[in-house]
Order: sequence, then structure tokens, then C-alpha cells
Amino acid sequence: MNEIVPKETFSVALTKSVHYLANQSAKQQSNPEIAQQVYFNTLTVHTVNFYCQCMGIETNLLERCSQDLVASTSPEVADLSLKNIGTLKCIPVGSESQVVKIPAEVRENQIGYLVVQFNESLTEGTLLGFAKTVKTSELPFIQLGSLEDFLEEIETLTTLINLSQWFENIFEKGWQNFTEAFKPSAPQPAWRFMPNPSQVTPVSHKNKQGRDSESFPSRLGMKKPRVTGVKPINLGTNQTDYALDLVVSLTEAVEQKIDIEVQIHPRDRETLPLGLTLSIIDEAGQVFSERSARINSTILTKRFRGKLKEQFTLKLSLAEASFTENFAV
Repeated sequence: MNEIVPKETFSVALTKSVHYLANQSAKQQSNPEIAQQVYFNTLTVHTVNFYCQCMGIETNLLERCSQDLVASTSPEVADLSLKNIGTLKCIPVGSESQVVKIPAEVRENQIGYLVVQFNESLTEGTLLGFAKTVKTSELPFIQLGSLEDFLEEIETLTTLINLSQWFENIFEKGWQNFTEAFKPSAPQPAWRFMPNPSQVTPVSHKNKQGRDSESFPSRLGMKKPRVTGVKPINLGTNQTDYALDLVVSLTEAVEQKIDIEVQIHPRDRETLPLGLTLSIIDEAGQVFSERSARINSTILTKRFRGKLKEQFTLKLSLAEASFTENFAV
């Protein structure tokens, strides 16, 4: 029998000032049950906020009033906005609880869930663990991920993929040069053999540093430097898990600009899941392009041009599951 190793937790003392803020927020509620939940939510948010401060994660707690912070799609869950990252769901549980209950209406479009357990006297809140996604309304504590999983998720969401370095064959963790990922001897996903006019068909050549790069004929018959990276990803929903390939191709343009093409392919199926949405988000956090898979869609694609050092975010979403990657041109 394998020994279960206890997860590391993080405890925070709940001061009188925190309880005062919780009491002020609760007083604004006319319903006693909601008022009690708002009280716990405020304690939860301040507990998670303190932890984030210790970990060097910036939040927007001070920019909003307590009432806004506890406002959520469900009164059982509190929202904490992480600066330039997204919304974190904070869930309070009692001292005797062994499971966390997650309402269906909050199981999408968030970073994930941090669970906070309070002692009977409400003098201490303890962060028990993290869940990126959930598929059921109840999650036993033993199935929670660790706080280290949370920190790794934040690192992933805040890591910038430097696209310009791809021309030097420098790829970040999780990414591979297309020509290396799909060598003839490597397992080939089904989409590699589907006829598609926009499908990537790189031609290998040596760049100035002698490394393999790719080039595609331009309209004038001249080849422009081009490189393609691929990353396998998985989106897990309540129904099933979907294996996808994210393919990003870069072509040097003019005046320190790069033409970018994003493609999403199904890895082990013929079609993409219906409703899968590809969003491209600019530096200001505004969605400037969004496309969704229809019935029998085999690819989602978007072409655009970026300036050097310009940043953008790519987001894939399907029901309660999502994947986000940040890029710098």
C-alpha cells in the first residue's frame, strides 16, 4: 500500500481588523444566511490575499471595496482578482469538513480554486490546496492539488513565450520546433495527414547559425525566414478530456514586424469539440479576435501581424476548461 504524503498547508492568523472588515461587509446584507456567508468570504479573501503577498503575487484587493470582493456568481464562493492574471475562486470550509462543495455556476472562466479551512474560533485560516478544474459538485480534500501546484499554475500564466527566440531554435518548456516534433520516426497526429490548404508544410533549411529553420515562398518567389512551434495541450471538461495541438508559425515581415499564424488541431480525433473557442487578447486585456469551432470543424486558425516586443495572450476555452499562454513578439 502506498503511503499518503500530507500536503503542505499555509496558515494565516485572522486579526481583529480583518474580522472588523468582515463584519462591516456582512452588515450590508439583509438576509442573515447571506450575511454569514459574506462574513466567511471576506475572511477567506483576506487569508488568500495574505498568502499571495507572501508569495510575491500581486492582487487587486486594495483597489476594490470588500463588498465587490465577495460578490460572486455564487454566495458560497469569493473572488480575488490577481493583477494581470485573472480571477481566483476562494472557497471557505468549516473545521470539520472533509469535502469542498463547488456550485456549478462557478466552474468556468477562472484561474482555479483555493480552499481555506477555518478553526472553530475563527482565529486562523489554513490554505489546504488548489484545484485548477473540477468535474463534480463535491471534491474530497484528498483530491486537492498542492499549493505548489497553484504556484506552478501562476508561473505558467505569467510566463512570456519569447517568439523572436524561435528563429534561433530556442523554445520554452513545453514547446518544440515543428520539424523536430514531427520527424518521420515520431508518432504523427491524425491532422498531419489531412488535406488542408493552410496546413503547415515546412521546408527545412539552415539559418545563419547553422540550425534548422523553415522558409515559405513569398509572392515574389523569395523565401522568408519562417519557424513553427508546436505544443500539445489537454482540455478537460465534465464530459471528457480533449487532446489538442497548438501550432504557432512565425514569418519575418518588414520594419521589425512578424506575421503570426495560430492553429488549433485535434490530436487524436478527426474534428475539434463543438464550441471550442480561440481568443487572442491584446496588451490592454481586450479581445481583438475570437473564433469558435462549429460542427465538424477540423481546425481553428488566426493570422495577424505583431511588432517586436509587443505582447498578446492566447486563450482556449471549452465549457469550464481553459488554457492560457502569454507571448512576446
